[in-house]
Amino acid sequence: MKGRIWTVVTLGLILIGMVLSSCQPPSAMSEEEMAMRQKAHRDSMKKANMQQCMKFLSFATEYYKNKNYEDALRNYSKLFDLECVDEELARDVYVFVGNSYRELNQPDSALYYYDQGLAYLPADNYLRQSKIYTLKTLGDTEAVLVEKAAQLKYHPDDMALAEELVDDYLQNKHYEDAKALAQQILMTQPSNRNVQNILRESMVALGEDIFGMIKARYEEDPTNLQYANEYVGVLLERNMTTEATVVLEEEWKNNPDNEGIMRRLVDVYNSSSNTAKSVGVLQKLIKIKPNDSEYAYQLTEGLIATGDRKGALAQAENLVKSYPKDGRAYANRAKVYEEIGNACTGAVPDFNDKLVFLMAYEDYIKAKEFKYSKIQNKIDFLGEARIPQKGDWFFYGDDYVDKQGFASPKKDCYNWITRKLKAPPK
Repeated sequence: MKGRIWTVVTLGLILIGMVLSSCQPPSAMSEEEMAMRQKAHRDSMKKANMQQCMKFLSFATEYYKNKNYEDALRNYSKLFDLECVDEELARDVYVFVGNSYRELNQPDSALYYYDQGLAYLPADNYLRQSKIYTLKTLGDTEAVLVEKAAQLKYHPDDMALAEELVDDYLQNKHYEDAKALAQQILMTQPSNRNVQNILRESMVALGEDIFGMIKARYEEDPTNLQYANEYVGVLLERNMTTEATVVLEEEWKNNPDNEGIMRRLVDVYNSSSNTAKSVGVLQKLIKIKPNDSEYAYQLTEGLIATGDRKGALAQAENLVKSYPKDGRAYANRAKVYEEIGNACTGAVPDFNDKLVFLMAYEDYIKAKEFKYSKIQNKIDFLGEARIPQKGDWFFYGDDYVDKQGFASPKKDCYNWITRKLKAPPK
């Protein structure tokens, strides 16, 4: 009897357990499991509808190529109805659906499908660029910046994109973003002058001290030419010429043939009235760039300023020989003769002085013949007040004109000048 009772009890417990277990809900699936099931479903549907999928994709593509966007969209929509569009087909569908809506002037729908495609393919440049283009047509600058930043996130080595974005940040007053991105770019392109300027402008706009940053960078690596040049620039902006000169001289010592450093040294020396040093640098520049006439003209000016009139005349003569049809060369030599005459003339110019001024006058006339401008005042002044007049030749000519009819000054101050002038006929 007891055995039967226990058997009945046991069976009852088993039945209760079965009932309770059948009432419990199934365990929830994880997101990963859910995604796997959805993918499996899509794959199954795509496989079952493969022939139809390829047919409508082909139709849609052909309509799109022929700019029949409405029919293209009708065929693309069938791909979604048949659940054909997965990661594999996303590249061939979403961007063209979006572009079709854009061409039909439905930008909101276009943006929706670009976003759908980017959910599958966040690194796809064509999709992202299509979205950016559409946002630009809407004038949504802020959204464009967001999309460019997203594109750069997936393509961090695209320096062209990075430079474009950092410039956009600056132009749209996103100074913090511009500063951060500029610093990032400069880590791999420390000599990028455009990005350096953007960093500087951003820091200035943010009220930050760029001088301290540039100075610290130079002091960390004083042999870096770019850092040194930038440091010199901010020193000169603050009129700290002495400090800038020290940095430039150190640069030149490390880079003795660097034309840019020497040119900058010439400017700094001239601005601080250190003309003798400027002349020394110009002489080295001419050795490096013998065909650059600009350095030769600057050297003539420097030699005049230092009082080396013989050297200045020799330099001017070389320029006339090198550029015999260049009015500037004759005007340059005329200026030297004029300076020589001014240096030797007393209270009133004598006949010797007037002969030297006549050399200057003739050169200015020659310069004018070669279309060199801005010298008419010189010609007028010398012609009226400095060169020998008819009476001067009558009274003094016999003492200065040789048998061949040429005149030259005899004053000791001019005894090194070899040029002779054709005297007017008696």
